[in-house]
Amino acid sequence: MTPDLPGPLQLPAGPHAVLLLHGLCSGPQELQFLARGLQRAGYTVRLPVLAGYSHGYSHGQRASESTQARWRAAALAEFDALAATHDSVAVGGLCIGAVLALHVAAARPGAVAACIGLSTTLYYDGWATPWTRRLLPLARVLPGARRIQVRERAPYGVKDERMRVFIERQMKQSGNSEAGAAALSVHHLLEARELIAGLRPRLAAVDAPTLLVHAREDEAVSPRSALDAARELVAARVRCVLLNDSYHMLSIDREKHTVLAEMRAFLDQEQRGGRADLRALPLQPTARACA
Repeated sequence: MTPDLPGPLQLPAGPHAVLLLHGLCSGPQELQFLARGLQRAGYTVRLPVLAGYSHGYSHGQRASESTQARWRAAALAEFDALAATHDSVAVGGLCIGAVLALHVAAARPGAVAACIGLSTTLYYDGWATPWTRRLLPLARVLPGARRIQVRERAPYGVKDERMRVFIERQMKQSGNSEAGAAALSVHHLLEARELIAGLRPRLAAVDAPTLLVHAREDEAVSPRSALDAARELVAARVRCVLLNDSYHMLSIDREKHTVLAEMRAFLDQEQRGGRADLRALPLQPTARACA
């Protein structure tokens, strides 16, 4: 493990815990603002690093050994460890982290207090998605294609221009940033596709109350992903919120305070027994419930 890489973050507070899973090849830093806000609200928060999934954490694995099955197993182990020591555990994530969170909820029916999906990714169909993304399946059969690195590019998932400049500087200096790594391997992108494909038939097993937050202008993943997930979930309580002034990286963009407020309100409601209809709760001025 490289010494200068941020490690897992554990923020102790009350007996109710939240497991937050960052995006693909990123790290806990992209979710720190939300995590610390939840801790101030009384929740113990865990932001893990997962071998082969988190940026820089291979733990001796070759790239070919970093598989979506290992990611799922690691996320489940993190949830089970928290569940063994806390009264309840909610699970959430950003982008592919949201997909992992939904996998955990599907694998632990009746055990997950709540599930939170931020920029949930079922389709890479945002307005800035390069056309070459459609050629990705060919990499399965082309020799050496899995080792190709795909560089991230502006707007780096953020609408806030000052944050965008900061992220670009971080990527140039260290290869990593608040918005994730400067480049993703084709291998990781293919494994993410497998993870998504495996989730679709399992959405009907997700019985945990679920909050989905998505940006209307998400440049990587259109709101179609959140809308489809909301329709397919069997949970009795689903709240879907669209934001008007953010891109993909909701945890660090202009409406991060709105995202935190939505998460806190949703989790607090569940701790009160979920008696109110969350679809009827008032929203922030920049958000509305999905149709």
